Amino acid sequence: MNSNIESLTYYAATKKYDLRYPALEEDLDVDVVIVGGGFSGINTALELAEKGITNIAILEGRHLGYGGTGRNGGQVMAGIGHDLEKIKRHVGPQGLETIFRISNLGAGIIRERISKYAIDADFCFGYGYLGSNARQEKTLRAWLKEFQAVAPDEEIELYTGAEVKQVVGSDSYTCALKHMGGGHVHSLNLLLGEAKALGDYGVKIFENSSVLEVEYGPRIRVRTAMGSVRANKMLWACNGFLNGLEPAIHRKTINTYAFQLATEPLPEALIRRISPIAALTAISAR
Repeated sequence: MNSNIESLTYYAATKKYDLRYPALEEDLDVDVVIVGGGFSGINTALELAEKGITNIAILEGRHLGYGGTGRNGGQVMAGIGHDLEKIKRHVGPQGLETIFRISNLGAGIIRERISKYAIDADFCFGYGYLGSNARQEKTLRAWLKEFQAVAPDEEIELYTGAEVKQVVGSDSYTCALKHMGGGHVHSLNLLLGEAKALGDYGVKIFENSSVLEVEYGPRIRVRTAMGSVRANKMLWACNGFLNGLEPAIHRKTINTYAFQLATEPLPEALIRRISPIAALTAISAR
C-alpha cells in the first residue's frame, strides 16, 4: 500500500496527548518485539503487560496511529457485518453465539481500559443500527436475539415504524436497533492514552523506526536503519503497511477505503434532532 498519507486528520488536530518517542538507535534484547504502533500493536502490548510480560519493544515506522487507527470512524460496535444464516451454516448456532460474544467483548474491553487508565478519549455511549427494508429488519431482529443471549444486562432494544424517530431524526428508516453497550470514541486519543499507560509498565516504544529486515531463527532479529531488536517472539501489527516485508501476509492484504468528514461544532438542539439518543447511528444490517 502507498504509505504517503501525510494530510492532517481531524483526530490529529484534536489530540489531547502530546507523546513523542525516539527512533531506535541501539541493539535491544527483549521477550517480544511488535512491529506496528496502531491498535493491534499497542493493545497486544498492553494485554501482555497486564499479564506481567513487560520486556517488549514496539517499532513504529512513522508515528503512533499513523495508519487506520488514527483515521477511522471511531465506531465502537459489536455484531457481524455478514449474513447470519450463512455464518451459522459454517459454525452452527453455538459458534454464532460465540462470535457475537467475542465482538461484544471487544467493545467492553475498550470501555474498561478507558476507565482503568483514565483515558480522555471522548467516549460516547450508544449505537443505533439502522435498517430501511424488511430484510434488514430481519437481520436486526436476529442481532437482537444474539445480543440478548451474550449481554442480557446491557440496554438493547429494537424500534420499528414511528418509534424509529426515538433513535434517529429521519423518515428514511423503518427499523433501528439501539445498543447502549457500543458507542463512539476519539480513536487517536484512545490509542495515545493506551500508549501512555504502557510507559508505566516499562514497555519500550520507538517511532520513525521502519523495519528493513527480519531474520528468523531460534531467536528473531529485526533490523531498522539505526538499530536492531532480538526477541523470542514477534508480532506483525502493520495492517496494510507491511510493504512486502512478510510475503505470506502481504499476499492476503487488499486495499479498502472509508471516508469521514467533520462539521463545525453543532448546537445541542441540532444534535438531539439528528440523534435523539445522542449516539452514533449507521446502516449496518445487510
